[in-house]
Amino acid sequence: MGVWGWWAFDIFTLLASYMSADVIAAQTILRTIGLITFMLPVGISSACATLLGNSVGEARIDKAKVYYKASLLLSVVLSVI
Repeated sequence: MGVWGWWAFDIFTLLASYMSADVIAAQTILRTIGLITFMLPVGISSACATLLGNSVGEARIDKAKVYYKASLLLSVVLSVI
């Protein structure tokens, strides 16, 4: 699904390039906003999953709880923003 969405943005950008400069500027802004709102949560979730997995693998449950609470707080803050 992610690849199809990515390709859709590419196709829309290509189609917008045949229109006016205002249309391509708007498409570029929308594409940037879309990528930011997608890539930030993906990066944060990957980092949190890695840190939680490592601390569970080390049998450090206290450390895993700290990472869990920090990732939950960060997710809530980003959602509110």
